[in-house]
Amino acid sequence: MSDLPNLTPAQVAELIPNACNIERVNDGGQKVVFKGIIGGTQYALKFGKVPVLPEDMEGEEFSMSDVAVRAKREVETMRDCNSPYMVKLGPIGLQFATVNNQAVLYFSEEFICGHNLNDILQHDGRILSTEVVKLGLHATDAIKALWKLGKVHRDIKPGNIMRRDSDGEYVLLDAGLAFDVVGESLSIGPVGTPPYFSPEQFDFSNRRTVMDFRSDLFSLGVTMYEMATSQHPFWTRGETSRSLFNKITTLNPKPPKEVVLDFPEKLNDIIMRMLGKAPHLRYRRCQQLIDALNEI
Repeated sequence: MSDLPNLTPAQVAELIPNACNIERVNDGGQKVVFKGIIGGTQYALKFGKVPVLPEDMEGEEFSMSDVAVRAKREVETMRDCNSPYMVKLGPIGLQFATVNNQAVLYFSEEFICGHNLNDILQHDGRILSTEVVKLGLHATDAIKALWKLGKVHRDIKPGNIMRRDSDGEYVLLDAGLAFDVVGESLSIGPVGTPPYFSPEQFDFSNRRTVMDFRSDLFSLGVTMYEMATSQHPFWTRGETSRSLFNKITTLNPKPPKEVVLDFPEKLNDIIMRMLGKAPHLRYRRCQQLIDALNEI
């Protein structure tokens, strides 16, 4: 049985009667994504399947599935994060309904017309160093805003960053795995995408005390390295989990300037600092990284 809800555009229109021009866009890991126009603006409409329909979304004691917990966290983060480079919540907050005897959740978010970095890398290859700098500035602004909320994204990777076609800005997506360092939302075991883990992200028992915004900076550094060189600093096809763990925790990758001819020295140093094995070897504040990138 599929973990995704089986919905048609017509059924979506019944659930959201003020939406029009509804089209199915894609299927994600846990959600089906449609796009539709509400009040003259196009939004992404995300739907997930839940095994049990929560009776009281306002209470603190209800039991929710993993899909619902992540959706709730994602909606709250989009709503509260004050950065133009974090995808925004649309006019529909988290809702629950029953369609054809299946319990579903749904919400709306800003529709980003553009391409994610994975697609750009596959179709166009590496991006210019000036674009790498802009990517770093925009993503770090989002990380900074998340950290002001006491949140760590923990799944920063090319597939979760899009470049808008209209203005070329980079936008961070999918805060469903974000956690509050002082809350109860930290999952047990590995969560995220291992090739983009920071070294401390492998420390499953102590992540609440060892992980902060600098973990996100490491993942962003991996992403910037990959976009700058077309090579991942640690992962290769066929890599075993043990080998990947050893590389991320012990290997200093080849600097970008040794991979790409005439790569800017200052940008090289910034990326390598972001890939420091211990958090204190990276930047002490997000603004410090932003200032360094602005100097370039």
